[in-house]
Amino acid sequence: MSKVKIYTWADKAPEFIYKQYETIKRFVKDEDFEFIVFNNTPITIRDRQKKIKKICKELGVKCLDVRFRTFISGASYITGWGILWAYHRFFRWEKDAIHVVFDSDMFFINDFNFNEYLGDNDICAIHQRRGDIEYLWNGFVIMRGADLPDKNHFDYRLGTVEGERTDTGGKTYYWLKRNPDLKIRYMMHTGHVDVSKTVMLPEKFRDEYKPEYCFQFIENSVLHYRAGSNWEKKPKDFVDTKKAYFNSLLENVLHEDGKIEEVPELYAWKQ
Repeated sequence: MSKVKIYTWADKAPEFIYKQYETIKRFVKDEDFEFIVFNNTPITIRDRQKKIKKICKELGVKCLDVRFRTFISGASYITGWGILWAYHRFFRWEKDAIHVVFDSDMFFINDFNFNEYLGDNDICAIHQRRGDIEYLWNGFVIMRGADLPDKNHFDYRLGTVEGERTDTGGKTYYWLKRNPDLKIRYMMHTGHVDVSKTVMLPEKFRDEYKPEYCFQFIENSVLHYRAGSNWEKKPKDFVDTKKAYFNSLLENVLHEDGKIEEVPELYAWKQ
């Protein structure tokens, strides 16, 4: 069995590290795994950078600074650059390891085994499409980085691809086209949870859920908070209410045996 290395990029919401690590320890079932935090804060914002390092030290998890982060701006550009840098600095050289790209606002809600899920596939990710351009989304990716083919062309940045403006991961289109025999496992996910999907939530949380929260469930094992850095510039009262609801829900799942109901017809594997 391969060692699993779960990487997250922390920046504007360092408090998420606590709950993220708690859910990893509770629900990840691989025998050997490690949680690693990339400190993705610009060196000019020292207070937040130090806070991330302090949290990691408190939890006993490895914390690494993302190089050249300060020279990149724009949320999607920052995200894509961080994955590109990490892959070519670490993942592609580490033998017999499963590498997991895990957004900072992703949290486990059910048991998950990475060795079993990846199996003999090259990569697992969520399918993304812009027009006729198909690519891999960045929020949750599983791979054996050292075993991927055509490593020099593995690029998770965004850009204009064949005339179509893409989000983070858009440039994986070229890598996919160059390697048509890739074994890809596309992850099942709900998209944004709206009122029609609240049946998945524990009963006592259904009425208070607001569609604007836009939570997402992936493989019935991961809850995506969405917009954890508040890149959408929502007002403070909305952010506070959303976080309070989320914290209560996660507490219920972690400590009160709350369950996210698996409703297969609410999941899709391609958009």
